[in-house]
Amino acid sequence: MALLRTGRIPMVKPADKFLLVPFDTSNGEIAEQTHFFIDYNTDSVVLCVEFNSNGPRLSDIEYYFRVVAREKLKLARATEIDLYMDTSIDKTLADLKNVLNIDVKVQPQKLSQLDPAIVGQYFTAISNLGQHVKPKFVKLEVMFQTPGKQYISSQLNKDGNSMFTRILNAFKAKPTNMDAFEHFVVRYEDKDGKEEVFNLLKGKKEIVKHIDGKITTTRQWYELIETDFDEFIQTLQ
Repeated sequence: MALLRTGRIPMVKPADKFLLVPFDTSNGEIAEQTHFFIDYNTDSVVLCVEFNSNGPRLSDIEYYFRVVAREKLKLARATEIDLYMDTSIDKTLADLKNVLNIDVKVQPQKLSQLDPAIVGQYFTAISNLGQHVKPKFVKLEVMFQTPGKQYISSQLNKDGNSMFTRILNAFKAKPTNMDAFEHFVVRYEDKDGKEEVFNLLKGKKEIVKHIDGKITTTRQWYELIETDFDEFIQTLQ
């Protein structure tokens, strides 16, 4: 799937000059690709989606399948996406005792992908800032403890816990809510008094590959992850 790139367009280095020049858009636009593969061997269809920060995200792919399957082909009543996580959202919700630190990074324009109720309660200021000064990204760090000072676990952060719980439930109810965030890391204390970290991006089931050389075909992309993808599918049998 491809997405026409907007915003910051890459520069081009001419072959015979040591300088950067703007990309000539008179011949067309830059299209960012996201490769994905589908496995039908389990009761639930499994997608392995390439991560491309500038390309189509999970929400775009979900929208594409929903429109095609339900509205075009009339083969489905609904399309819903779930994510496989190393640490499940349910487990984090069950173990959560006290939030210590919330660190997020968002592109203000992507807040439209997040549930309006969550935006209205916690991210209105970022949305307003985005409209007025138009930053590329906004980082927000919320600390419930004084740096360098041991935290007293009996001092529960009820509002912080409520915020984290509401956002996790929004992720669980509609996984495409996750696409609004470029970075979402929360340090918290579990019910056993152990400090844990919920990292939204790194918490997803991943197949990490370092690419040497050039990949030119979809078949080569698939062969790159085929063995690891098959092993993961076997865990679902």
